[in-house]
Amino acid sequence: MQFKKIAAACAVAFAAAPAFALSAFDTADLTVYLSGASAPDNFLETLATGMYTGTKGTDWFAYVDSGDGKQQRAFFGTMKGTTDGVPASLAGKKVLFIKRSTGGSVFGVNPVARAEALAVLDRNAATCTATTGSYNYKCPVVGVDPGVGTPTGQEMVPDFGVSDVSPAMFKEPLNVEFGKTQLSPAEVAGMTITQVNTLAMGLAVTNAIPDTTYFSRAVYGALLSGNLTGWKQAANLTVGTDIGDGVGDKDGVIVCRRVPGSGTQTSYNWFFNNFPCTVDSIAGSGNTQPTRMTDSASGIVSGSGTSADPFVIDPSAGYTVLENSSSGNVADCMTKAAAGGVHTFKDEEGKSYSVNFGAGGYGAVAVLSVDSLGKSSNAANGWSYRALDGAGMYYDNDPTSAVVPASTGTGVHPSKANLIEGKYEFASELTMQYRSSLAGLKKDFADFFIGRAGAPAFNTSAWVAALPPTYDPTTTANVAKGTRGGNMCKPLQRLF
Repeated sequence: MQFKKIAAACAVAFAAAPAFALSAFDTADLTVYLSGASAPDNFLETLATGMYTGTKGTDWFAYVDSGDGKQQRAFFGTMKGTTDGVPASLAGKKVLFIKRSTGGSVFGVNPVARAEALAVLDRNAATCTATTGSYNYKCPVVGVDPGVGTPTGQEMVPDFGVSDVSPAMFKEPLNVEFGKTQLSPAEVAGMTITQVNTLAMGLAVTNAIPDTTYFSRAVYGALLSGNLTGWKQAANLTVGTDIGDGVGDKDGVIVCRRVPGSGTQTSYNWFFNNFPCTVDSIAGSGNTQPTRMTDSASGIVSGSGTSADPFVIDPSAGYTVLENSSSGNVADCMTKAAAGGVHTFKDEEGKSYSVNFGAGGYGAVAVLSVDSLGKSSNAANGWSYRALDGAGMYYDNDPTSAVVPASTGTGVHPSKANLIEGKYEFASELTMQYRSSLAGLKKDFADFFIGRAGAPAFNTSAWVAALPPTYDPTTTANVAKGTRGGNMCKPLQRLF
């Protein structure tokens, strides 16, 4: 009897004792690799970090690639319990979650369907270095992508993927990554695809272009397709004298775009050029090619394309197109064009580029999800989102506060209210997908994460909304009133 009392007391003591502290390089119970769209990176990071117990740097840890810090990130910690909605199979487990953004959305589709092993961030105590700021460690990316070089054996197959648009949108010749082919119907059918939420895509413009400048879909599309190459080329694009009066003095439009296969670039091809929705249709070919780096006025000035000797492009020569591997690179391109400095990035083939914007003041445009609102898009970085079919800015200089993003002008801004009401139609519907053979804890994690991404309670940010009819906007906040039903080629249908 006495033995039973002692045993019971010990059980209570152990139950009440705090868990052993987690170190940054402990062995994980489960490692999960998510690949794909960089546009919702900030949204996905909020979802990921909310899974863990405790505080960052003490109880859980954040890692970022040691290159430009915009290609891959990872998080490691102890999962919360079932009372926080975590499945019983995952509760209390030490989980390493890796998110790859390199190459964008198509890498959340094709390599997932084909089970292709990709280069991956290496959380390794011997090679990671401690850092300050948003992440605790900088770590190398190891291995090589398919077709880039000889595999090293360090690559990892993504467990699931995220895409700005549905997998059906990744068609040749505009929306497939370098050296790859589009998926076959059988390969698409081999995935479990879930429509997650809607994400506002933004018209990003540096503040050198006044907020009185009118942007329609036609005007903005012409800037990115090269039909308008200078800021004074059209009467309705009259700008201030700080831009200049001719080639060589910042009149040339700077286009900070993404590489082919990016979901952000795919959303541009869809919204402005109807690709691939009108291919072989009575509406037209739908194959209008967006401008590429080879269309830049300066061409490549020097360099061999290596990290030590990057290709150099001169933005002061006139119309300039820069193709970036991630949304973070695009944001940096916009910031450097506005505020000055050297922008470095890699193209779809992994070749390095350098662009010296000097003191800044350039008129640059980009397509970039509103996920960057208040982080990259703010007064200090010198660019903002613009209204569609009108004039005006949309910005947030203090994303840590409860202040509603500010706007100027009378156009249709990419605001939460306009996204929910369906007034702002340049919005993509994210999907997440995994191979239908995925099983065990990895499937449990993917289903849990996908469910969180689509739930209204986790779509509180100003640039996302959950989708009907799964959720009812008349009874639940953060839910859009219309949807394309996972098919970006369908018109937006208002259901409520």
